[in-house]
Amino acid sequence: MVQSVDRALRILELLKENPSGQGVTEVANALEVAKSTAHRLLLSLERHGYVQKVGRESTYRLGLKFIEMNYFVVKHLNIVEIAKPIIEKLSKDTGEIVHLVMLDNQQVVYIDKVDNQSSIRIYSQVGRRAPLYCTAVGKSILAYRNEEEVLEYIDQVSFKRFTEHTFVNGEDLIKELHAIKKRGFSYDNEEHELGIRCVAAPIFDYTGEVQYAISVTGPENRMTDEILKSTIPKLLETVEEISIKMGFQKNI
Repeated sequence: MVQSVDRALRILELLKENPSGQGVTEVANALEVAKSTAHRLLLSLERHGYVQKVGRESTYRLGLKFIEMNYFVVKHLNIVEIAKPIIEKLSKDTGEIVHLVMLDNQQVVYIDKVDNQSSIRIYSQVGRRAPLYCTAVGKSILAYRNEEEVLEYIDQVSFKRFTEHTFVNGEDLIKELHAIKKRGFSYDNEEHELGIRCVAAPIFDYTGEVQYAISVTGPENRMTDEILKSTIPKLLETVEEISIKMGFQKNI
């Protein structure tokens, strides 16, 4: 039984790598089994909708069942549940607060937060909203929107100066977004709250889109340039792990 399951999975992998299809002989050769065995496995997979036969040459391709399976998996992905243990580890490793946010109506919404033991009071709390243009998480998401969406956002947003460091000019923001996309992470250098610095990075979903981001946040006296620099590799490892669990695959 285990051997049959293993062979069936190998067939699915083979068909994934050969989207134009494979015949019974090709499948048998790849699995190093008799044609009768390969045919029996293909018939079973076809019966359940995982492969489909096309043309008169009995060529097999992946079946429509995978569309249904993909929809079900994506529909039931829970970003908070997936990310929770990973961001808890990031907070423990850095000793700072970690935020998970999602994009909603040209703002970010804090959907999870892992606190540290600091008594420093920070703006964020789960359910609270913040602008895109002056938060590290917001800029991480905005940097991966297309040019038309960014220009539309800049045209519609009312820039408010929260601190003397806040971006209030669309051209400056665009330059910053280009830099963020190039390096893969963003900073908030007291742009939203005085005395608070953050570094953030985007999370990619199975389509390659960015709807979520994570930040590491702390007081300015602790989040020195040196500490920020040492935090970045840990942050990037974290968002990559979460992105993979959300179905993201590089080089698609």
